[in-house]
Amino acid sequence: MADNMAKASGTISPPKFFILTFILSWSIWIFLILASSQISEGLSNITRLFGVLMPSVSAIALTILVTGKAGLRQLFSRLKIWKVDAKWWFAIIFIYPVLLVVSGLIYNAFNAPSAINLLPISLGVLIPNIIFLLIAALGEEVGWRGVALPSLQRRFTPFVSSLILGLLSATWHLPFWILIGTLSQFGWAYFIMNFLFIVPTTFFITWIFNRTRGSLLLPVVFHVVFNVVNVAIFPVTGSVGAFGLFIVLQFVAMILIIPALRKAKPFNC
Repeated sequence: MADNMAKASGTISPPKFFILTFILSWSIWIFLILASSQISEGLSNITRLFGVLMPSVSAIALTILVTGKAGLRQLFSRLKIWKVDAKWWFAIIFIYPVLLVVSGLIYNAFNAPSAINLLPISLGVLIPNIIFLLIAALGEEVGWRGVALPSLQRRFTPFVSSLILGLLSATWHLPFWILIGTLSQFGWAYFIMNFLFIVPTTFFITWIFNRTRGSLLLPVVFHVVFNVVNVAIFPVTGSVGAFGLFIVLQFVAMILIIPALRKAKPFNC
């Protein structure tokens, strides 16, 4: 009955989306974990990226199945929504990088021997990182914000939808984190920190998403800008102490935006 209602209303069932995404991504990543001793690092890195693309693959497949080509055109049209109030562009580009820098500077002030340093910046390093991170961001955001969040917001409040999406998308990352060496480098506690990082980040993106007519472009830009700053310029989350400070600042920001999140009309087309 629920599936028939979802199809009749032209919406995608959130359980179907999440189940398909987990199966597709985890099949790739778990295979790579099990075959790590037999696959070269270069091939593993390329194959690993395919797992990151699966939220969007699931979104595209289910959109075609449920709403056809018209639904797919509507989905991709939201990647072209850029004419929004300048304050949302400011928020998406600057707030999280500023929180990164502030948490890094506070950490450095009290931990001089293990201070976080700026990485050498060159076009030869920056451009490949931007390209890779853009592909990864599109692979995630067309799924998470293109299909999952609007579908959830047809059934739940933005607060509950953000909580569900944050917890599930964080869980989805688990094999990926193992592949990139997070477990061997930092231990299981770092996985918990990543959950605490992704959940408030999801609330932040939902807040802006609902205020910008469901734009997918802004979440993609957020994803790329944050990762470029954190991966290629000032690697704050590579230090447990600095990452912890950043998470605290995130939760402060999340508490501040929750009233606005509840007032905003949820985008759920």
